[in-house]
Amino acid sequence: MRERRRSLRFNLQGRVQLQLGGKSFEFPAADISVTGVGVMLDVAVLGAKPSGEVGICTIESPDLASTVEAYVSVMRIRRVGHQHLVGLRFESISDEQLQIIHAYETLAKARKARRAPE
Repeated sequence: MRERRRSLRFNLQGRVQLQLGGKSFEFPAADISVTGVGVMLDVAVLGAKPSGEVGICTIESPDLASTVEAYVSVMRIRRVGHQHLVGLRFESISDEQLQIIHAYETLAKARKARRAPE
């Protein structure tokens, strides 16, 4: 499958609260980038064909300096084992919120560089 992502994604431990279609959900975070966040879930949770729906997500992780909140749209759903990886694209996010994500990316890159064999 061809990679369509515009930004590098980094694994993220934490949780994502999503308000979508008048309902509230909470999922484990899978990854994050400056363009969006991925969550793992059973596809039946969101109902039929949620792609394109817009909602509000709140991302909480001990790796982030603070909570990140943004308007998101459901972009893609891909099967991973018995679950689905759902990509939520940031539609509207403040510069301050993006800076929190940039800081985490810098930290994640530094960790990866330290683990790389010489």
